[in-house]
Amino acid sequence: MSIIRKAISSSLCIRPLDPVTSRNSLPFLQEWRKSLSTVTEQPPSSPLPPSPGGSPVSGLNRPLGEGKLYGKFSGFSKHTLKTDIMSILEGCNVTPDDLKFSYMRGGNLNPAAVYVQFPSRSSYDSAMRAIAKKGRLYRLERATHSQWNPIVPYDGKVVALHGLPVNAIIDDIDRFLSGCLYHPGSIQFLTIQGLGSSKRVALVRFTSQTQAMNAYITKNRNFLLNQRISLQVLQ
Repeated sequence: MSIIRKAISSSLCIRPLDPVTSRNSLPFLQEWRKSLSTVTEQPPSSPLPPSPGGSPVSGLNRPLGEGKLYGKFSGFSKHTLKTDIMSILEGCNVTPDDLKFSYMRGGNLNPAAVYVQFPSRSSYDSAMRAIAKKGRLYRLERATHSQWNPIVPYDGKVVALHGLPVNAIIDDIDRFLSGCLYHPGSIQFLTIQGLGSSKRVALVRFTSQTQAMNAYITKNRNFLLNQRISLQVLQ
């Protein structure tokens, strides 16, 4: 019996396997070979691209406006421009886009405050020191993102026409602004309540800050329907 077993063992070791036959008749060999592999056959998932800050998940739970501070600046005149505010806040890393003028609807559309977005706490502290050097005319106090966010800036492209006659219409505004580049469809009439009386005001959006300032220079104090009109550039 030992001789027979040796002969069978020898024939199995020497006999080559037919690839086609082994694939069709011995499917368990394929499964057996697969089971020996330690590498999963699932395609590897592509890694998350690294974020600019380093960790791919950094910033996901960061609160809106983190690192920024907001201030409410007051104590300026009716015709103050963004450039005037920038001059006061010189060296505080504040750009014109970081300024939003908030206007009162009563009276003559006087700016109630300028909300300022500071990039950091150090920038806010620098503004406090700069204002302290300018005297007590100006004031800066802390504000919140909820106060800053809803304000839609006019960006120096909108001009308010004060002193309109009660019967003035859009065609009258067009004639008054003849030669100026503005958006005709943007003309909007407002009724502003003053002390014991109401006033009509027209808001007109110009094509650029330069065109708005040009209208202010050339049209301010001109007459519309025999009534003198004063212009105000809204920031």
